[in-house]
Amino acid sequence: MTEIGVIQYGLGPIGSEIARLVVRREGLKLLGGLDIDPAKVGKDVGQVIGLGRPLGLAVSDDPHAVLARARAEVVLHSTGSHLKQIYPQLAEIVEAGLSVISTSEELAYPWAQHPDLAERLDRLARERGVTVLGTGVNPGFIMDTLSIVLSGVCQEVRRVVARRVVDAAKRRLRLQQKVGAGLSVEEFEERVRAGTVRHVGLTESVAMIADALGWQLDGIEETIEPVIAERPVRSEFIAVEAGQVAGVRQMGWG
Repeated sequence: MTEIGVIQYGLGPIGSEIARLVVRREGLKLLGGLDIDPAKVGKDVGQVIGLGRPLGLAVSDDPHAVLARARAEVVLHSTGSHLKQIYPQLAEIVEAGLSVISTSEELAYPWAQHPDLAERLDRLARERGVTVLGTGVNPGFIMDTLSIVLSGVCQEVRRVVARRVVDAAKRRLRLQQKVGAGLSVEEFEERVRAGTVRHVGLTESVAMIADALGWQLDGIEETIEPVIAERPVRSEFIAVEAGQVAGVRQMGWG
């Protein structure tokens, strides 16, 4: 079997899990690992991702060098959610002639909020003959692609409702912070206004479903409110007192 050469770009909790899967998956070969964390740079990728054995690959913070020498075909990218922030990384990957699959929520359907960047990236990928895909469990499957696929057996679709409930206490620290765990209501509201507390990708899911069904939406709206703890609760990372924020309830519709 011909193996597909892969570079893992971003070795945080999600990137490390992806890299471990690549190592286990037949037909894939991990050829490089990228991260900007000084504590990881220079260490063996196997050590950094918690594999339990070395891979003979050193973590690098130099994308240009790794993309040029690794002879990979695909970059698995997991460095951020927001397209404006990660666009330079994606463009560099595409310019190097590699396809990219990214966990960026906004890249799942970039035309929803960043049509200009989406068009630029699409044009660049076509010129280089490579593919750019934003996907993941959500967005990318649970709250959009699955609904679209299920609609295929329907004669008529009048409404689509997708609900997702997540126990954030069992997830990584960054996700717990994104749902506002441990904040006061006032702090929660401030961070909502700043855009640092929310589920990223809800707008993209709504837009993706509408496009697939051929619906022209007048607009997409979102609401976000805190879930308040009625008693003290604790995760591995955060202690939440009664009256503090324990999570988020977010809705989007078009």
